[in-house]
Amino acid sequence: MTKALNKRKFIPFELVLDNARVIRIKHPECVMFNEAKTVAVVADGEHLHIVDLDHVSNLAMPTKAAVR
Repeated sequence: MTKALNKRKFIPFELVLDNARVIRIKHPECVMFNEAKTVAVVADGEHLHIVDLDHVSNLAMPTKAAVR
């Protein structure tokens, strides 16, 4: 996840959780980690999602066609 957040040209992606919930990451500054990097807080408009990183099952990256 940190690699996707720190890419030189950021590309939005989705966190897929083990309960099938999907959280879209629109900008790298919308994500904060605690010191141990076990929990992430994701800002989504007026909402905050607190995510236990042990429950992230996948990062869904857009296809090249979707990025254009």
